[in-house]
Amino acid sequence: MYINRDDYQKLSFKKPECLNKCDSIDQIGNDVEMLMDEYGNILNGEKVKYTSTWLLEKDIFIKHEKEEIGKEEEVLSRGRVVLVNPGVSKIGREQRYMHYYIVLGEHKETFIGVPITNMANNQNGYYLRNFFEVELIDPKGKKPFKEYRCSKRSVADVRNICGLDKRRIVKNWLYEEKKYAPNEYTNSISKKIRETLAIIVK
Repeated sequence: MYINRDDYQKLSFKKPECLNKCDSIDQIGNDVEMLMDEYGNILNGEKVKYTSTWLLEKDIFIKHEKEEIGKEEEVLSRGRVVLVNPGVSKIGREQRYMHYYIVLGEHKETFIGVPITNMANNQNGYYLRNFFEVELIDPKGKKPFKEYRCSKRSVADVRNICGLDKRRIVKNWLYEEKKYAPNEYTNSISKKIRETLAIIVK
């Protein structure tokens, strides 16, 4: 059983004062319970870390709707690396589950970031999955204390650059120690962004 998406699409375009006049609004309570039950069945079969990211996401959503949210004032400088919970909803190729992100810019309670993910490999070795991935190659020399380097061969997925709320950042050791990506990482990402934009402009 699934909700009637067409009805809810129509309702989303109506003015708030009109909603109480809609007969289909009576079905909302039943649909909420049904979807929660279905989500429960899915999450019971997932790993604990996946369930936890879903719960964190819904907690943020509910607090926002109840206006029980505080403002996030900390400035995230370009290149800062943070662990982010972008959610667990499996829609298309969107990035989901917890990933490290490199901050590209920020504004008040939001930031723009690019996710880091493991580089694909098979019997023939490591390879890029698509044009939008850029390998993150470590600089030579000793690693400075404040510099973040990937523990295994990794890529930045420019296809999934997005704007996120700062409340999605997991405040773990990485957040507290304030690590930054090396210039080699950010320069490679910037180059890939320019290449991508050049293709779009054409």
